[in-house]
Amino acid sequence: MFDDLPKRTRYLSYSYMIPYQPLEAIFAKASAYKGTRFFWQTPDRQFGLVGLGKNLLDEPTIGNVLRIKQLKKDFFKSFYFMGERKEQPVLFGGFPFNKNNRKTEVFWADLSTGYFVLPSVLIKQVKKELIVVITVKKEEKSLKRLFDEVTDWVQILDHLLGEVTLSFPQTQVSLENELDVTTFLQSTKESIEEIRDPRNPMEKVVLARQMELRMEHFSVERLIDNLIRQQANTYVFALETKKRCFVGATPEHLLHASATHFFTASIAGSITRGKNDEEDRILGEKLLKNSKNNNEHAIVVKKLTKQLANYTEGNLSVSNKKLLKNRDIQHLHLTISGIRKPKVSLFDVIQALHPSPALGGEPKELAIQWLAKKEPSGRGLYGAPIGWCDVMEDIGEFAVGIRSGVFSENAGRLYAGCGIVGDSDPEEERQETHVKFQPMLRGVKE
Repeated sequence: MFDDLPKRTRYLSYSYMIPYQPLEAIFAKASAYKGTRFFWQTPDRQFGLVGLGKNLLDEPTIGNVLRIKQLKKDFFKSFYFMGERKEQPVLFGGFPFNKNNRKTEVFWADLSTGYFVLPSVLIKQVKKELIVVITVKKEEKSLKRLFDEVTDWVQILDHLLGEVTLSFPQTQVSLENELDVTTFLQSTKESIEEIRDPRNPMEKVVLARQMELRMEHFSVERLIDNLIRQQANTYVFALETKKRCFVGATPEHLLHASATHFFTASIAGSITRGKNDEEDRILGEKLLKNSKNNNEHAIVVKKLTKQLANYTEGNLSVSNKKLLKNRDIQHLHLTISGIRKPKVSLFDVIQALHPSPALGGEPKELAIQWLAKKEPSGRGLYGAPIGWCDVMEDIGEFAVGIRSGVFSENAGRLYAGCGIVGDSDPEEERQETHVKFQPMLRGVKE
């Protein structure tokens, strides 16, 4: 039956090019596949992914880096590439912020402990080119049946991509409720006291809080389109299951692994945007000179450079600090990169970097324990690595899932966090997190 295929073949992949159209339009046209899709686009909008169709993984609820590494080993000899083009599929998904935190947030449902997808259909954008990768699972099917499945997908996509992009009604939000504000203020106060105590080694901790939404006509398609237009300089992402959808526009880059280099970035310290160019410039200069924010940023830079140095050769390349400006907020930002050491997996580095001091704190383990004790519920995928990796090569890119929310049909939870150091002020941190809710809130409502 499978005489023409290598014995270890478990998947067949076929790839081809199609005319360009915006990825967000393709995602919207694929609304019939709601619950199976994902979306990803880089801040420069030059690379992106849309996935849809059946998830070919046997165990999608993966919250374990070691399990992903084992999957990639299994994949190495299990793919057969049909046709002349050999474009490779990707795994897309997200890890939980803290897989050991038993205070799991119930609202996350089947996304609470991590989730990854090997899609039946992948549409990859590279600049203005689009590549389709169709993957089918061998199982006990005949070779003819497998080829028929590929042909069926080609015909389905040809019809789907030729459709006019649907318009989706504006979401009507009936409730915006910032949860546990008193608890947040008290936890912030206690965190400041802990950091100031010379007997304690904790330098920084990043507290998060939530906003509850009640809605009618929620549309993830409209939200993605809004975020692409509204939130420049961010990774825009969405990860769907049958029950939930995790969506965000994050400025924070965790790790990009090319064949030769690792790249990461430090984003910490923030201030609001100005109402005009002059006010924006003044606020930016204030941020660059502010001791609290510079201290917060320096803690992140120090830790990231130390961690990345363990996985790279020679000297690291560290850029000058500058302002990263999003629509609602501006941050202190710099990039760090280095040449990969041999036999180091991108997931080794992800495991080492997550959570960075920008999302957990410093020292890492103390901060994670503090958060598990002080935050009223688990974070799910918020603040954790989300992104993609190649199924064959050890390359990929992961961002940090902030400026984000998790949604059901008629409800949502938005998340916002803030870095607490010794000279933080609880009310200022509350105001900062209120500002950080706005990108997603505007995306939902407009």
